[in-house]
Amino acid sequence: MLKQLSVAVAAALLASCAVPTSQDKTADSAEDQYQTSASDAPIHDKAATAEQVANALFKHNLLLKPDAKLARYDNLWQRIADQMSLDIPEHKDIETQKRFFLRNQKLLKIASDNAEPFLYHIVTELERRKMPLELALLPIVESTYNPKAGSFSSVLGIWQFSAGTGRNFGLKQNAWYDGRRDVIESSRAAMDYLQYLYSNVDQDWLSAVAAFNAGEGRVFRAIKRNRNSGKPVDFWSLNLPKETTSYIPKLLALAELLKNAEKYAIPMPLMANKAQTKIIQINRGLDLAKAAEVLNLSVAELRRLNPGFKTTTVPSSSYQLVVPFRSADDIEQQLAALPKVKVAPIASTGRYKVKSGDSLSKIAATHKTSVKALQRANNLSSSQLKIGQMLTIPGLAQPDEPDVSARSAKKSGTSASGVETYTVKSGDSLWEIGKKLNVSTEQLSNWNKLGTKAQLKPGQKLAYYTESKPQTTAAAKSMTYKVRPGDSLASIAQRFKVKVADILKWNNIKTNKYLQPGQELTLYLTS
Repeated sequence: MLKQLSVAVAAALLASCAVPTSQDKTADSAEDQYQTSASDAPIHDKAATAEQVANALFKHNLLLKPDAKLARYDNLWQRIADQMSLDIPEHKDIETQKRFFLRNQKLLKIASDNAEPFLYHIVTELERRKMPLELALLPIVESTYNPKAGSFSSVLGIWQFSAGTGRNFGLKQNAWYDGRRDVIESSRAAMDYLQYLYSNVDQDWLSAVAAFNAGEGRVFRAIKRNRNSGKPVDFWSLNLPKETTSYIPKLLALAELLKNAEKYAIPMPLMANKAQTKIIQINRGLDLAKAAEVLNLSVAELRRLNPGFKTTTVPSSSYQLVVPFRSADDIEQQLAALPKVKVAPIASTGRYKVKSGDSLSKIAATHKTSVKALQRANNLSSSQLKIGQMLTIPGLAQPDEPDVSARSAKKSGTSASGVETYTVKSGDSLWEIGKKLNVSTEQLSNWNKLGTKAQLKPGQKLAYYTESKPQTTAAAKSMTYKVRPGDSLASIAQRFKVKVADILKWNNIKTNKYLQPGQELTLYLTS
């Protein structure tokens, strides 16, 4: 474990590697017990901790040459496969998950493509920390390595960090940046978190991963219950939620398939065993569009490498920029030569809190937008405002997340003109209302900017969008599909290129019902 390194070793490592410190981390005082602090002391400080060394090296491990025996691999995935060390027992849940991945090999290709700019960095850091290489597969289970993956439970990034856990492990979250989506920073935080969990679950990596998924308190309590009852405390012996008990089999199924690709007749993903990107330190405001020109990239390509940025204009601050490894040696000087940019505070938020005396026309004029755009962005059916109400300012919200009404309407295939209003009744919940309106809880939450556990009040107005019926004409061919073991609504939807919501509607299935092998589903295919 990193914490067991001596101060002398830490100092020696720091002295031999002149690398910049990582960006400052902040956390509430109650969260200090989790906090790593790579930037709390200069790198030449002889009292620097082993964690500071680890984090400094992590961000700049491209300066370090890999071990010769590891460099000989042509394929980075093979390098991972040959070093995996976790035991994989014979277990029906693992077999079920193997069958799922064998039927959905496209998922592995998608994950490999998403991971390509970052995987070498993650692998070399896992090796340096002497952590199981199976952990490089964890973001496939979490997000298919998609940095923009998120859910209505407000977890984000390839490691699916919640806001609180992210802050606990030093991930900044502000108006222009979210460290949970920064692959480099979130990977550092994920490894810190997993090592912390490992040291608190009797050094059982499966239990550590389970705690990463289900929450440490739940797993710690399960271990304590078993210990008090004289039962084994390994992962397989713990009483945990179904989601978590299927999470570990997914990881181990992936590991088994990757280790034995020939046996299972699946093509192993190909990826060069070398760094695809490098990290440079920036200490000034930067226009990403101008930076992309200098790097000879599109803005979309640069943002793909730096998904933590919410805006295309980054304010004056100290942060890191991920660039292609092929970038010129003097790229830092070239970027430093770009005109400095200043970001107005209002453009960095995209949100406005209504004050006494405000009106839509006044707010629209101040923010250089129109009343109609404000109403559309905030699902407002009238011009009435409440003091303290939060408004989304169109054009200033983060570019990769357009206004909610437009996004949700696009997802459901409806236009903004299809908006209707539901009046909350006593005892209503989002789930019950969604059931009545034949929409999902997530859609209602998004359309009305509510948390999934929001308290509703009788008389409250909720906006929702009507949807057209699925096509049943000659343009849409109907078919009957028989559910197989291991199938899920998501896997069936992906296979036939339809939406989960449509499968639910076509078959009158409730969202909280599990599919059963042999169950027949009606699907409408347009091609």
